[in-house]
Amino acid sequence: MSTNSFGLAAGFLVILIIWIYQRVRMPKMHSLAGYMSRRAIKTEETWQFAQRFYSTFGIEIFTILFLGAVAGGLFNIAWLQSVNVQAVALGIALILQNIATERELRHAFPNDHVNQG
Repeated sequence: MSTNSFGLAAGFLVILIIWIYQRVRMPKMHSLAGYMSRRAIKTEETWQFAQRFYSTFGIEIFTILFLGAVAGGLFNIAWLQSVNVQAVALGIALILQNIATERELRHAFPNDHVNQG
């Protein structure tokens, strides 16, 4: 059975466009948009750093996911067309994005300890 499905390619493209927009026009601190963690909202400097890193890393990850979904549709690669595989890849990508952002914040601001409460 031949399918011509691009899976979540449209969704990946929308998220990619949102992150590119966020990279260009950074959200205000303490708004609902943007990356929020205790470490990220500590100061304006950590907030700016976290937003830049999170959006840049998101653009990289979602470009890869988008290209994979499009390649699956164009070259009829069944496992790349699978919505289940793409959804798992999306989940893993979001987890990696959060972990990488926290790691970079910890390395960039080593003296800013987050209050354990």
